[in-house]
Amino acid sequence: MKTSTRNLVVVAGCIVVLGGVAAALLTTGNKGETASSEASASTIELVSKTSQDIVSMSVKNRKGSYTLIPVKKKASGSASSTATADITYMVKELGGVPINSSAASQVVQNGFSLVATKNLGTVSNLDEFGLKDPQATVEVSFKDGSTYNYKIGNASATDSSAYYMCGEDSDNVYIVSIDGGILESRNYFVSKEILAITSSSGVNDFTKITLSGTNFPQPITVLKSGSSGILTSPVSAQTDTEKLGAVETALTTLTADSVEAVNPDAAALKTYGLDKPEAVAEFTVNKGNYKLLVGARKDSNYYVKLDKVDAVYLVKAESVDAWVKTDAFALRSKTLLVPDIAAVKALSVDAGGTVQTFAVARTKDEKKSTEDKIQYAYQVTGAGNKKLDYEKNYTAYFDQVTGVQLLEAATTSPSGTPALKLEYTYFDKSGTDTVAFYKNGDRLYLAAVNGSVYGMVTEDDVQKIISGAKALQTGETVS
Repeated sequence: MKTSTRNLVVVAGCIVVLGGVAAALLTTGNKGETASSEASASTIELVSKTSQDIVSMSVKNRKGSYTLIPVKKKASGSASSTATADITYMVKELGGVPINSSAASQVVQNGFSLVATKNLGTVSNLDEFGLKDPQATVEVSFKDGSTYNYKIGNASATDSSAYYMCGEDSDNVYIVSIDGGILESRNYFVSKEILAITSSSGVNDFTKITLSGTNFPQPITVLKSGSSGILTSPVSAQTDTEKLGAVETALTTLTADSVEAVNPDAAALKTYGLDKPEAVAEFTVNKGNYKLLVGARKDSNYYVKLDKVDAVYLVKAESVDAWVKTDAFALRSKTLLVPDIAAVKALSVDAGGTVQTFAVARTKDEKKSTEDKIQYAYQVTGAGNKKLDYEKNYTAYFDQVTGVQLLEAATTSPSGTPALKLEYTYFDKSGTDTVAFYKNGDRLYLAAVNGSVYGMVTEDDVQKIISGAKALQTGETVS
């Protein structure tokens, strides 16, 4: 007699019948499920083992095969308790691919402690119960050298959530409840959680993000600058806080709808468009480095792969669109240059060769100043050293000048003489900053900051700056 068969016979002989049903019921009884003498209300424990006894659980079904192996995982305890070792499981054939440990544990727990709800006794034709060509065969090996081998057949005729089961070399059939994972492929156990990045502070600290791939002819790089991010390529500019925040959120949390492939070869990666991905995000967050690849689109989903994880996932496009569909213009702040008004010593406005300079003088405000911080009072003068209203008109004009917003990205370089040029000089630093506007098409101007093209602005914004300078100079109210 085979070892596995002998083990099942021994188990059957030692069966514990819950609810008061006699153990002898497992070795006697009618041949068919319709017999009136069947046990119906009791449950029957088919094997008496614990998770600590398991060496492995091997499953072969119509979707493939896999082997679950226990792994001891150290669980940290509190300061007043001793840490305990929990058991989790790995799928031998999946190697280092992240596993849904809960799904694996449930399959093993159900698989080695199988409980029957009915004993149909010995049957004459296993094929009637789907046990001649079973949906799954299971072999559980224990530390004592014994094995528990059985077959899973068709769903029960009276309960679709239960299945017919018998030992490997037995004609005795039971009805059992099983975990659905026994009938699935090994990919069933792959975790669908691709990214779940968290920080103990509750705020994820991104220090660098680079976006590349076929969607980005010019790679985009964002670096941390203080508490915010700044674009360093393909342009140098402040970032749009809201848009960058959406990108960071999409890069910290990502869950797949399905697992498409495990351990894909080069041919498979090409099939999924991952040999030449549409988008690649390489980023550093909380001092950890990550690389996420987005391949071909399938309906409203994308094929996605996390670098160094040998699995291809299918995710909803909306989960990654925040960065896959962005561009440098969308990520950048739409303002041009916004210096601190208190730092500006002079603002020069050159409109078609007519230059108006607004010079600012500051004196220490003795009443507001402290030992730690000096406060200043400001005065502004225009042409001919004419005193102007600093608190109302100058500040309003300064807000108007620095509040100009980009309308769209620029596709050309500036040429000729600018229609308007602003120049800033400062109290506490040398050098100047310039913002120039060049006529470019119908009612549009190309804006450049310190010689670098930033984008397009409207003619209305340019004319407001010119007319506002005239109003400030003549003492009129600047709105």
